[in-house]
This record gives sequence, structure tokens and C-alpha cells, in this order.
Amino acid sequence: MAAALNHIMQDDSLAARLFAGHDYKRSLVGDSLVEPDDIMRIQVPPETENIGFFDALAHFFASVPWIVYAIIGVALLALLARWLISNGLLGDGFSHTGRVESADGDDIYDIDYEKEMKSAMHAGDYSTMVRLIYLRTLRTLDEEGRIVWRIYKTPTEYAAELRQPAFATMTRHFLRVRYGRFDASEALYEEMRALQAEVEKGGEA
Repeated sequence: MAAALNHIMQDDSLAARLFAGHDYKRSLVGDSLVEPDDIMRIQVPPETENIGFFDALAHFFASVPWIVYAIIGVALLALLARWLISNGLLGDGFSHTGRVESADGDDIYDIDYEKEMKSAMHAGDYSTMVRLIYLRTLRTLDEEGRIVWRIYKTPTEYAAELRQPAFATMTRHFLRVRYGRFDASEALYEEMRALQAEVEKGGEA
């Protein structure tokens, strides 16, 4: 076959008839308007690389407007400040003036104990009298620095903080009356008074 091809190419008359006036370079690109020299300047786009998870994540964060980060930052700072204040870690957020209600709804620094005790005694309301004795004891302990009164703390936490049997007993009685719907009696009121005296002098019952 190669010999036949050479014979054709050596035959000037046949070659002239087949290829006379033919533009061999342009035949490489057919009849398009692309110039042969332009073929070398065509750049083949590189293959698309697989984008990793972290690269995609970085691209996402880079596309988020800065104002979004500012809003998130302010919100986080506000939450942090609120947590620090509620846990007593940011200044004296709860001084004796301007106190807010405690977890059980009683502000120990906003009660007129003498007035309310007289009113409860007149009405024979021993449940209120037991409650007032306990809250008054809390205030005394806080003023003496033996406990730290805070809005989020419960009576059980105060008992664990003081670690005094007399106060632990007072706390149990208070919880039974205040939340257990236990009807207080005159005997219980007298017991609370005795326990209060033991707690205030630092003794045990």
C-alpha cells in the first residue's frame, strides 16, 4: 500500500490534478474562519479541581457580609455579660439596694418584716409567719457574709452553703410550707423561732 501511495505522489500529473491549488495548512482547520496560526494560541482550560470541605467552608465565610459577624459578636457578648452577672462574676450586680425578686418570688431586702409579721400573727397565719422567719434569717446571714444571696439560688443551695444543721432544718420546714402545701401550726412556728436563734448565734440544733 505504501508503494502505491509513493507512486501516486511521484506522479506529477496525478498529484497536480488532486492537489493543485490546495491550501494544506488551512485544510487542518477545515472551512472555519480560524487561522492556522491561531490554533497554537488556544488555551485548553485546566481540569476542574475537586473542592474540599474546608475550602468550600472558607469560601462561604468569605462571602458573608461583615455586618453579619458584627451582629453575632454583639449577641454573644450580651449573652456572656448576662451569664456573668447572673452568676455574680461581674461586679456586685446585686447590691442591697434595688434588688430584684429571688427565685421563689421573695425579695428579702424589700419586706417590712415587723409589719407583715404583726399582720400574720393577728390573722393566725402561721404559714406566712414561718415564711417570714426563714426569709429574715436569710437576710441576716447575707448581711453577715455567711451566705451570698443571689436571684438564681434556691433554699437548698443556701443550706448546702451554710452547712449548719439548724439552718438545714429551717430550710426543710420552709420548703414544706411554701411549696408542699403543708399547713403550718403554732408549734412549727415556735420551732422555727428556736432554730432561727440557733442559726444566728452559729450554734447547732
